[in-house]
Amino acid sequence: MDPVSILIVFVVGFVAASFGTLVGGGSLLTIPVLIFLGLPPRLAVATNRLGSFGGTATGLYKFHEKRLIDYRIGFVLGIPALIGAVIGASLVLQVNEILLRYVIGFMTILILLIVMVKPGMGLSKTKSLIKKHRYVVGGITGFLLGMYGGFYGAGSGTFFAYVLILLFGQTFLESAATRKVSMFFMSGMATLVFIISGVVVYSLGIPLLVGSVTGAYVGTHYADRIGNVWIKRLFFVVVLIMGVGLLV
Repeated sequence: MDPVSILIVFVVGFVAASFGTLVGGGSLLTIPVLIFLGLPPRLAVATNRLGSFGGTATGLYKFHEKRLIDYRIGFVLGIPALIGAVIGASLVLQVNEILLRYVIGFMTILILLIVMVKPGMGLSKTKSLIKKHRYVVGGITGFLLGMYGGFYGAGSGTFFAYVLILLFGQTFLESAATRKVSMFFMSGMATLVFIISGVVVYSLGIPLLVGSVTGAYVGTHYADRIGNVWIKRLFFVVVLIMGVGLLV
């Protein structure tokens, strides 16, 4: 792979991870770029997963240092997500590539609609007692999101954020931290499936991994200084831009 493409992937990985570790949706930028550089959708999804796993692992480490992760909720979503990721990643290896493109576009638009439903949520923590049925719903949702994350992945962090906000009353900052547990399980398992299947393009995957790790470190480091209001604004702008870009 030529040096220009490697540099582009590194920079895109850094930018995507720096905001993606806070608001999700980083893969909505990196996967189209990988496709633009000549990778078929299937290989682009697999290669992107290697980079996003590095960013997720870095974010998990930094948020753990800041003591912002609720591990109980994280594991409730994370274990089922790990199982779902195996199924989703296996589907990527079999699905028609044209269908995969349609799924990418549809899910991006759906994310944007979710953002617009309740504009006031996620700005302050809900202090009510979490009932047991919410953990059950969270586990089921985690499994389904794990399937989606293994299958495609772009926006999966965004979906996990809204589960944490809607079901468990977390703020945007808390959800950014807690979802790293489930994302770590999901991304790690999907990456393993793709590596074993031999569909990761390492000439682009390695620079994407390095860029994602660096970007996630920077984004997480300044997360608590940015605050919930600006994280949500960034979240909306990112999803809006990516949604319009796919439509055009």
